[in-house]
Amino acid sequence: MDVAKAVRQVIPGDPETARDRVMVPARSLWRRAWTRRGIDITSSMATKSCLVVAPHPDDETLGCAVAILRKRAAGTPVTVVIVSDGSRGEPATLPPAELIEVRKAETRRACALLDVDESDVLFLGFPDAELTDRVEAVAARLGELIGTLAPQQILAPTSCEGHPDHDATNEAVRRAVATTGYRGQVLEYTVWFWTHWPWTLGYGTAGWSAQRLFVQPVHRLREHRPLLVDARGLRARQRRALAEHATQVGEGDAGPDVAGSDVAGPEAAAPVTGSLLATLESPYEVYVDAGALRHLDFERPWRSGPDRRGEPSG
Repeated sequence: MDVAKAVRQVIPGDPETARDRVMVPARSLWRRAWTRRGIDITSSMATKSCLVVAPHPDDETLGCAVAILRKRAAGTPVTVVIVSDGSRGEPATLPPAELIEVRKAETRRACALLDVDESDVLFLGFPDAELTDRVEAVAARLGELIGTLAPQQILAPTSCEGHPDHDATNEAVRRAVATTGYRGQVLEYTVWFWTHWPWTLGYGTAGWSAQRLFVQPVHRLREHRPLLVDARGLRARQRRALAEHATQVGEGDAGPDVAGSDVAGPEAAAPVTGSLLATLESPYEVYVDAGALRHLDFERPWRSGPDRRGEPSG
């Protein structure tokens, strides 16, 4: 949830604008319709050792907290790797060098609430907001970790997140998997995805025609079934973990720690708003198979081909 200004250059629209206040409930309705077609993978998710690849500090909590909690409750090993140094996070008033250290501490505390040991939280330290130019270097480091850890599963952001650092991280994971010959499962998690889906195709460039508003969302529902991890009883813990990322979400009272409860008081949880908040209210954490949404990818320097942005066949 990093580098807000950079995101707005790619995905126009401040989450606080009037349009977004209208679109958030609409996206939530489409999300609920999509998850009704979903495949529950809660049991299998819990038992696979995992490498969680997060572009920025806090993406691990926003995108994968439920899966992490399910795995740790089953005693399954989880390693969280943070790709960028978080130095360009907004809002922030600290000098970059100080912000880097503060965000490392925030991430360790958040991951501790997700039952991930400090020794299993790794920081690659690539410059925030510059991952697009460092895909090969990131891929090389991830390849080393894949070889060392041999996880049964890798969780990466979707290829069509829209945020340049998130999309670059997906590409780096894809290249690392190809280079190492990794044979495990790769799933993609969703963070900024929910700020534009189901109107992802052509987002920021296409007009709001009737076809775009009403027909394309139907394609989004039918073209791929999402993979669901049951979040019931775990969202309050996720929100408490997210509250540890105070430089990004603001200071807040996480409220009482009620074991196994998903009920939080009015002052509980981090003050996340808009489309990102909607995801924390869903009964499921949503994943897709690796590469399943590449036809929705945003234009990036490493992508080419006339069909990259087209509708899937069939």
